[in-house]
Amino acid sequence: MALAGSFLVATGFNAYLFAPASILPPFVAAFDIDKTAAGFAISIVFLAWGVFQIPSGFVMDRYDNRVLVWVGVGVFLAAAIAALVAPTYPTFLATRFVGGTTAVFLWTANVNIVSQVMPPKRRALGTSLFVTSAPVGVTLAQALGPPLEGVLGWRGVVAAYAVITVCGLPLFVWAITDPIRNDTALSLSGFVTALQDRRVLAISLSSFCAYSLFVLFNSWMPTYATEVIGVDIGTAGILSALLPAMGILARPGGGWLSDRIGGRRSPVIVAAFVLVIPALVGAALATSVIGFAAALLLAGVGSQLGTGVFYVYVDEVAAAGSGGTSLAVLMTLSIAGSLTAPVTVGWLVENISWSAAFVFGGILAAGGIAAVVSLSRN
Repeated sequence: MALAGSFLVATGFNAYLFAPASILPPFVAAFDIDKTAAGFAISIVFLAWGVFQIPSGFVMDRYDNRVLVWVGVGVFLAAAIAALVAPTYPTFLATRFVGGTTAVFLWTANVNIVSQVMPPKRRALGTSLFVTSAPVGVTLAQALGPPLEGVLGWRGVVAAYAVITVCGLPLFVWAITDPIRNDTALSLSGFVTALQDRRVLAISLSSFCAYSLFVLFNSWMPTYATEVIGVDIGTAGILSALLPAMGILARPGGGWLSDRIGGRRSPVIVAAFVLVIPALVGAALATSVIGFAAALLLAGVGSQLGTGVFYVYVDEVAAAGSGGTSLAVLMTLSIAGSLTAPVTVGWLVENISWSAAFVFGGILAAGGIAAVVSLSRN
């Protein structure tokens, strides 16, 4: 029940994060903006998340994480309601920024909570099941956005997903009755030390590479499908939906596999990156829709197989009392990958070639492997 409550809370947030993507035309028309400006409605949530992630780690290591989630839900609901009456686009973006700040508790603190309440032998599986809330939320936003827009209007769509989070809160409160906090509050000096932990930084760098690859595929493969494979935009969208959909299986699958091999984390992460390499080659060489779809299926598995394992791994190597801070470091670098990958790939495609973009993906995969392997040498 604890997992279910946390899952619903996070699912609503992830659907809210990507809510504008599926209703772009009425959204653009309402504020008389271009598509680039409209895209910032999603980016600003990630920006707020990244800005507040490290400070939130310090808070997570000092206070009851359950209370932080309760507060986060309240602020998130207020931001969603404010979006319903925002008169201008800058005001609307401000509501999205405030909503984005709650990610540090609705997502990261929840990861910490799930990790703590799960039995040790099922910790990776439980955490991986929780992080599946992200692709589930994205899928809901993409699938429900257009029909909801016809009933509620575009503003109603942006706010509606907060209902999922609110529905998860009572279950969360009922199931998790004991405080989730460190035995001793993390000191400021301990916080600074945790930020410099080489093991945490190595795992976080590997996660940066994994998130970069996931966003690389999700953000640019629809365009690649239309420009190179030669399919229409509708088919490209269906093909690209294979990527997040595979996460519903791959994310818990990675956690299950890690628990099955004696709680070892690095082999699963390395295997995930290894799977991405033939996916990159397959996508680059594909000449048919079937071949391209096969590459995307493999990419969806490889880019998400280790997602939940990263969270457990970084908590296990963290110094005593600094689990929240270590998770914050992990998420900060992961978000950085999500923000920088689309821009980097766009520049490579525009100025060099699609081949250069796939080579960049290969470099990310190699970097992710190297970062994890380096842990065995410390």
